Amino acid sequence: MERKDIKKLNKITAGRISAGEVVENPSGVLRELLDNAIDSGADKISVYLEDGGIKTISVQDNGCGINKEQIHLAFESHATSKIENIEDLYKLKTMGFRGEALYSIASVSRLSISSDGYTVVNDNGKIHDGVPSSVNEGTLVKVEGLFDIIPARKQFLKRPTSEGALCKKIFLEKALGFEKIDFLYYEDGNLEIFLPKGNKLSRALEIMALDKSFNKDYYYEMSTNADTVKMYAVSSTSSYYKRDRSQIKIFINNRVIDSFPLVQVITNSYSESLPGGAFPFFYVFINLDPSLVDFNIHPAKRECKIRNQNQVTSLLSQMIRNYLMSIGRKNMEIIRSQMTTNKNVDNTIDNNRTSEKSLFYVSEPHKNGNYNTYPRNDSSVYGTSKNLGYSEFKPKSDNWFEKAKEVLKSDLKANDLNLSKDGKFDYKYLGQVFDTFLVVEISDSVLFIDQHAAHERILYEELISSKKSIQNLLVPHRFETDKSTDEFLMNSSFIYQDFGIMIARVQPMVWELLSVPSACKNEEDDIIKYIKSSTGDIEVIKKGIFAVLACHSAIKAGDKIDSFTAKSLLDKVFKLDAMICPHGRNFSYSVSKQQLYMYVGRTL
Repeated sequence: MERKDIKKLNKITAGRISAGEVVENPSGVLRELLDNAIDSGADKISVYLEDGGIKTISVQDNGCGINKEQIHLAFESHATSKIENIEDLYKLKTMGFRGEALYSIASVSRLSISSDGYTVVNDNGKIHDGVPSSVNEGTLVKVEGLFDIIPARKQFLKRPTSEGALCKKIFLEKALGFEKIDFLYYEDGNLEIFLPKGNKLSRALEIMALDKSFNKDYYYEMSTNADTVKMYAVSSTSSYYKRDRSQIKIFINNRVIDSFPLVQVITNSYSESLPGGAFPFFYVFINLDPSLVDFNIHPAKRECKIRNQNQVTSLLSQMIRNYLMSIGRKNMEIIRSQMTTNKNVDNTIDNNRTSEKSLFYVSEPHKNGNYNTYPRNDSSVYGTSKNLGYSEFKPKSDNWFEKAKEVLKSDLKANDLNLSKDGKFDYKYLGQVFDTFLVVEISDSVLFIDQHAAHERILYEELISSKKSIQNLLVPHRFETDKSTDEFLMNSSFIYQDFGIMIARVQPMVWELLSVPSACKNEEDDIIKYIKSSTGDIEVIKKGIFAVLACHSAIKAGDKIDSFTAKSLLDKVFKLDAMICPHGRNFSYSVSKQQLYMYVGRTL
């Protein structure tokens, strides 16, 4: 092969190559321009698109603007007002910082910047002389003819409608992170979206409601704090969900990121609350100390490295599970207040009839996270309140069954049941179905109980209230940790001793598992996996490890059990304060006699 001389690329060629990393399509351009507008301190940002951004993208803000003498400098590679030295990368508080965006965009389009009464145009790498402008406040940046000079790149762009949809997605993600800014979105001269400044909740609900499958009156709010981590999330209730993950959004320091581990945490936490293949509307905002996160790993800044990843993952999981558990308890209180128990189970319908009105009320978290009990409207599961004839029952919405499950969910507590003379609870055990559910008749209801989750909760309570025998391992199990987990265990490994788990540090980031509870022999790998992935709040970790230990020791779904074992299990279940497993899942499902009559069209 012929030897060739090494040559330095000219400035325009180098710019167009670098543009390929930063600017892939109109949405990539919009992302960079919005970052700059947000960093300007603006409280109003307007976006204007023509032909999905292929023809024109304009972003106007009312921020600090650019000194007219420095507009030319903004087109230079690695010219930025955001950072000055390498140390600044580890304490970032701005959206932009690379100094590559405007330089790269100008290499593949006609870019104009107007500010401080002055406009400068860079036409595909060629800077023109500045001219007077009417833009005195803030900045107006306009991008025209993206990739016109590079037809090979332009042919990969999608149709204007598709490119516009991607731009709208970027616009909404930026607006989600900055609720104190008015955001306006114009498409081909028409105002399509206006998001007035407000709080996190109002902004999240407004954007969720743009998806027609979401009802903004049905939502959860949750939050938690620990050390250098703060979390706040807004979520749909289990009545509203997606069949894909498109409405799961994760923000780190107001910047939306793609994080498979965190998305997995969210989907796993909701897996027991939603139908198979369903995913929640879930926006979570995580604030970290800037020194703990590195955004300088991807040109589009869609990815980041989190130095305390295990702590963040664990905290997110516990926040969701604890909140869903609290929802279950709250719903149980409301439903319990409406229930009437009758020790004598008979066929006297009139004496045991629940009021018609109560069937049309549902407990849901509502405004500002409060719990309200209120009647469904005309689009409810049951139709209008004017027509209560059960034989005429007709579902009126496409997802009526999922909404009906919200109404039919009920949990029972020990003090809801009647005690017989020998101190045992008065219920009738009907049997086991699908080798998974125990079926019980209580008063005018039939109760289905998940045997695995119920036994898991019982074992969990026993583990918390008593110390179990310890099994010393003949051969210690050695495992490695990352730096953050190693530092946490050095100060907090004692928490595992309380329930028979002994670990010792062999060398930096290398530990050994020395003993486990006798009931958890052969579960060493799962215990180690939990230890390696859990840092942060000690009480959260304790609850988590108890849940892991209980889960692996409990009766499994599919196990056949005799009636004596089933009744023994049920006696313990009815002494619990709530029918909720350690992971936050409701494990009981109740159907009343009246509801059953309604389903088959029988009148009462």
